[in-house]
Amino acid sequence: MPVSRWRLRLIAAWCLGLYLAWLYVRMGWIKFDPKGFWTAAFVRWGYPPWMRIAVGAVEVVGGVMLLLPWTATVGALALAAVMAGAWLTRYLDGRYVDVAWISAYFVGLLWIAYEWREFRPWSIARTRC
Repeated sequence: MPVSRWRLRLIAAWCLGLYLAWLYVRMGWIKFDPKGFWTAAFVRWGYPPWMRIAVGAVEVVGGVMLLLPWTATVGALALAAVMAGAWLTRYLDGRYVDVAWISAYFVGLLWIAYEWREFRPWSIARTRC
């Protein structure tokens, strides 16, 4: 029995989601270290100290949300919003290689949000009625 194109897209989205979940949980977690690289970076960029914690929390929670189909869309959109801020920050800082990577992550997150959109709880409840 051949695998449908839709199923292949979901498998690809799931694989990308696993990778991005690992990446964002790991990168978000290290932002909680008050003596780490990110503390100095956020200060250099002119952001308040709480911003590093907020970004780290969104990255950790959003990364975990990517693992669950019914929360993947919301998690991916939250992470995409954080990545939009990171893109602008790195662009203004002249870190164009980082901008390219962030752009790729941003597109990947939007694609995951799109692919898993049908698995949101409010969509599933509406189709069952």
